[in-house]
Amino acid sequence: MKSSLPPEYITVICEFTYAYKTRYLPTEVRRFLVGGVNGRRGLPERVAKRFGSELLVPLYFSVIKHPVKIGGLLVNNALGAIAIYRVSVVDEDAFMQLCRAVHEEWRKRFGNAKEIKRFRMMASYGVDVRLESRQDDVW
Repeated sequence: MKSSLPPEYITVICEFTYAYKTRYLPTEVRRFLVGGVNGRRGLPERVAKRFGSELLVPLYFSVIKHPVKIGGLLVNNALGAIAIYRVSVVDEDAFMQLCRAVHEEWRKRFGNAKEIKRFRMMASYGVDVRLESRQDDVW
């Protein structure tokens, strides 16, 4: 059975290679994904302008770091980024249009960047899980 409600969240994951020349790439990715930095329009502002409404609200952002060996040293370098957005749309068609817009805006900004290995989006619903502890539970 197909759900009638669109997903509540979009998670964007970007993976990139690390090189000395691209050390500013994580900052540029963050500025774009989170938006509203130093008067520069990022993804949320570009999508809002396109649709005439704030449909993509950034909730969380993190740089993905992994140990990389550079010249005999083990350094934690940024090899990706992840952003989670709350989505404000009312139906699945609007959600798909929003996803296409996110992908198009990403390609406009980073489509020619050789350092970007992969760009993915995942849709999800919020789930309220309440774990109750009982004193008679024995583990």
